Amino acid sequence: MNTTHAIKDLSKMQDLMDVYPTDSKNRLLLEYAIRTGLRISDILNVKVKQVLGKDSYEVIEKKTGKKKELAIHDRLKKSIADYVKKEGLHPDDYLFYSNMNKKSHIKRTQAHRIIANAGDMIGITLSAHSLRKSFGYHSYKQGIDISLLQMIFQHSSQAVTLRYIDITQENINNVYKKIDFGF
Repeated sequence: MNTTHAIKDLSKMQDLMDVYPTDSKNRLLLEYAIRTGLRISDILNVKVKQVLGKDSYEVIEKKTGKKKELAIHDRLKKSIADYVKKEGLHPDDYLFYSNMNKKSHIKRTQAHRIIANAGDMIGITLSAHSLRKSFGYHSYKQGIDISLLQMIFQHSSQAVTLRYIDITQENINNVYKKIDFGF
């Protein structure tokens, strides 16, 4: 049974963003995962030239080999620009570069450790997968259509997506109760 869950409490999400300094690699890693919903392997492969100053970029998912266009949130664009400037990164450098060589990215194990440590600092169990699920959960709760999330996550059905982002029957029933037909 999968025990990875979305962070449903927005105050915990804010606490998470406050763990690391604003323009640090670690904070950008958390923000990138939360704002894009990408798998960690796809995040680590991003080069500066793909995202700096861009509104979107093409992602080729490592797991599926499928291409998709990913919009870059304005706040994430600013965080990327501030970080790249502070770090003095060049277009061909990896955004999440290895301290040994900016032409290679940090290892997945290091990224997982950064994320887990951030969770420890705010008293929750945290993984890259829980950040991906949090993206889906909060996107859905803020009105993104479940069929769009299904496409983003490339799931086989909407039911799979609802389970994936921890939407329960109670959540669905609450949505039905709010429907107003005007009579």
